[in-house]
Amino acid sequence: MDTFALKPGRKVGARYVIENRLGGGSEGEVYQIRELDTGIRRAAKLYFPHRDPKHKLTIRHARKLEALRYCSIVLQYHHSEIITVQGRKVIALISDLCDGQQLEQWIAQHPEGRLSPYLALHVLYNLVRGLEAVHMMGEYHSDVHSQNILITPRGVRFDLKLVDFYDWGKPQPYKQKQDIKDSIRVFHECLGGRKYYASLPDELKYICAGLRSDLMIKRFPTMTSLRMYLESFKWQTLI
Repeated sequence: MDTFALKPGRKVGARYVIENRLGGGSEGEVYQIRELDTGIRRAAKLYFPHRDPKHKLTIRHARKLEALRYCSIVLQYHHSEIITVQGRKVIALISDLCDGQQLEQWIAQHPEGRLSPYLALHVLYNLVRGLEAVHMMGEYHSDVHSQNILITPRGVRFDLKLVDFYDWGKPQPYKQKQDIKDSIRVFHECLGGRKYYASLPDELKYICAGLRSDLMIKRFPTMTSLRMYLESFKWQTLI
């Protein structure tokens, strides 16, 4: 099974109805759903049965979201619903629906398909602060990229939400370090990637570290150290 192919109007459990498909990957699919009684819209994530035959992955994911419920970058998990798809029972995880846009798409809408240094720094800073809270809870994401980040500009700030937390087993330091490296790679992408790297101010190159994994971790061994650097470094370049 590579798709559930749930059509708009199909019921999910006793309280919800499918509105549209939001996306999918190797693990499963995410749908926008509507609560029948109130009209409130939510998101439902379903894992493919062959990826999660005993629902262990679904349960671990739900428990992880519940543990991170006070982290602002994490979509709020509500509860689960059991539905039958093609004769097989599937657990649907019901979460908040974010009206944000994929960061990858948002970047592409800007001139030359990249962000100005200050915009890129603000995106990185909000991403780092969000992940710092996750790390302080002893957890990790481990699959941070621009397609897994939803961005909503609000006033002078950006609200970011991370989706598709990857289950890579028990939390360990090297998994959190992967989040650090991935966050810097997202920053590099925001700035236009390799095409524009040579023309970047030295202050930004220092953060990107040439995308060398060893150098990134040497400079920023924890998410907190990266956050503190972003709050305190001095500009020598006029931008």
